[in-house]
Amino acid sequence: MTVSSLAEKLGQLLEQGSLPSSRLTQRDRNRLGSLFETGILEEVRSGAGKKVAVKDRRTLDEFFRKNFPSGAEGRADLLLPRSRAVAELRDSKKALDTIPPIVNLRGFEGCQLFVNEDPVPIVQWTKTAGVAALRIDDRQWRFAGTLAIVENLEFFWNIEKLNTGVQLALYTQGRLSTRFLDWLSSPTMVRASILHCGDYDPVGLDDYLRVKTACPGRTTLYLPANLEDLLVRYGKKELLQSSTAVLARLRKTEDQEVRQIVRLLDQHGVGLEQEALLLGAEVG
Repeated sequence: MTVSSLAEKLGQLLEQGSLPSSRLTQRDRNRLGSLFETGILEEVRSGAGKKVAVKDRRTLDEFFRKNFPSGAEGRADLLLPRSRAVAELRDSKKALDTIPPIVNLRGFEGCQLFVNEDPVPIVQWTKTAGVAALRIDDRQWRFAGTLAIVENLEFFWNIEKLNTGVQLALYTQGRLSTRFLDWLSSPTMVRASILHCGDYDPVGLDDYLRVKTACPGRTTLYLPANLEDLLVRYGKKELLQSSTAVLARLRKTEDQEVRQIVRLLDQHGVGLEQEALLLGAEVG
């Protein structure tokens, strides 16, 4: 199996969203092991067989650009726009500048968001349209207060029902990109306190530690008082089975909160999707 053959398969995954499992050799699977472990790729049933499905297109695209900057033997037609720019321009910075990441957000009472020193009426936009968005580009976004990083869409739409006290909620759509973390740790965002709201599973906890490393001293994990009860009632064992390597690494972390949660995950043999937290709240 050549590198270019694997690159071609990754290009097809990015374009089509899935690929028959039979297309991946054992060598391919070894090379892509970390993507399966962290839930970026997932093997699911498809009719009488199985397929490999993309669960986090953004992170897969970043993996592709990092490991195959020239694409699949120069076949730029297989690549998404940012990957195509890497292959053609040989410059990842230009590629990122071509299509800046977009972050969906919702603002609540007391939210003060600025861009290049100009106030952004994010609270009004949220009341009017339900959601707003910003591009992570060269503009200077500035926020002081508490913001929540939210992994899942339903939780994002209903976060105010849980009385977290945040003024701003950001929807990350799965795994956090390096560029998103760079933005959170930038000088204009250092006055933002960060509440991480993700799944209580290896991938969600690992993302929390990534944020805490990038933004030390101002990052906390959202922990409901009834977490163990929710794990027992609504936990899913599949959340642990798909990320065994990450779970093994988390067992060795020095972060005491994460180790406490990992002990609960091991004790009950399940993880918890954050949507379960909404079951006791009035959502709409």
